Amino acid sequence: MFEIFLYSNLFKTLLVILGYICFHKQINFLVVSLTGKWRIQRGLYKKCKLHDFPIINDIYVPVGDNKYKKVDTIIFGNKYIYIITEIKEIGRIITSSNDEKWRSIYQKRLHNINNPLIHNRKIMNCLVNVVENLEERDLKSMVIITDTCKFDPIEENNKEYVVSEKKAIKTILEIEKESPDDIIDPNEINRYCKAFYDYGLKAEREIKGRR
Repeated sequence: MFEIFLYSNLFKTLLVILGYICFHKQINFLVVSLTGKWRIQRGLYKKCKLHDFPIINDIYVPVGDNKYKKVDTIIFGNKYIYIITEIKEIGRIITSSNDEKWRSIYQKRLHNINNPLIHNRKIMNCLVNVVENLEERDLKSMVIITDTCKFDPIEENNKEYVVSEKKAIKTILEIEKESPDDIIDPNEINRYCKAFYDYGLKAEREIKGRR
């Protein structure tokens, strides 16, 4: 009886392994579709905790009179603050630094995505204008794309980065290590965190008040 039970479980395990080998792409795509940005943000939170990087997710910031834009994630490194947009896609993305749209292609079907780098630039310009002592050189723009999507790197510069989700924190650590800039005073980091958080709370109250 025990041998029958053992062989039965072994057979089920082999079926699961065989199924994953045959359909791993479809399974990965399903996972991305169901979890998307939430999974990316959870992974970022865990890794930021290991490196003592404060992190804020899903926050609104002011971009004008009674106007707000949502930021997926803000990570406060030792030398820079990273303004991050997360992209959940499968297939391939044709990226660009300045084109208004990115093209996403999957199974010969095409759709356009608003260029997240342009979105990040607007966010950064507004933050510099509203947060005391915050300067443009303190900020970096990053777009994180799910690992189910292929893409070409953008034109190289030291202000904007497009990376896969598995390379996001590794890229931030490399930027922090290789930069000759000074570390931001931890008290300033705490002040920036509070300022961003307070703006986010104010924005949410105003947005809810309009509904």
